[in-house]
Amino acid sequence: MNNKVNVSIKGKKIKLLGDSITHGVGGTGFCQNGEPIADNFRRNPDGFCWAKLFKEKTEKEYGCSVTNNGCTGTNIEFVIRNFDKLVADEDDLVFCTIGTNNRHQYKHTGEKKSREEYGGEFYKNVLLLNEKFVKRGKEYVLVANIPASSKNEQDSDDFWRILHMDDINEIYSRASENADFAFLSLYDLFSSYIRENGIELDSLLDDGLHPNDEGYRVIYGLICGAFGIEA
Repeated sequence: MNNKVNVSIKGKKIKLLGDSITHGVGGTGFCQNGEPIADNFRRNPDGFCWAKLFKEKTEKEYGCSVTNNGCTGTNIEFVIRNFDKLVADEDDLVFCTIGTNNRHQYKHTGEKKSREEYGGEFYKNVLLLNEKFVKRGKEYVLVANIPASSKNEQDSDDFWRILHMDDINEIYSRASENADFAFLSLYDLFSSYIRENGIELDSLLDDGLHPNDEGYRVIYGLICGAFGIEA
């Protein structure tokens, strides 16, 4: 898997899309007290997270303008449904990390779907999201997020955990190969980082899913590396 993003960021207006890990949940000071995004979501301007570090770095040293439109708890359907609210005409580059919340099916929604059916639905939506970027003429990168703890990958009283983070990563990878779009696997990069450094995954997570401050520092470093810039 090629995890180098072959795009230049210098002077570009960059839009970040995603769920809670882009929004910054788990980092010190997380608070939705900024400007509105979509629905009832607001930005997290002061909380510690990879997006804030990336914004500060690229705006200061590369003349970029970075807007974080990550929305906690959302899935790929939310991004598709709100695409025109989340992506602006003036955006030069969109970095979209979504899918963590597409692993589960709530039990109140009906009979449990098979892994193949649920994964197939997500695959189709990845292709649909890709088409939306293409039609808008945007430069973009679709991203598979970091691993979750074994406990977080289990069922709960409210939902079945039909897919897992490795499934989300595999679906993105397969869709990228078939549709030829830019793809970054944070899943692979983060997994390699903890393996090569002898670190336990949970030591970088606040609650088994969302990174703590150190986990966000690691993500920031990996993303900078993918863009070919120093963290």
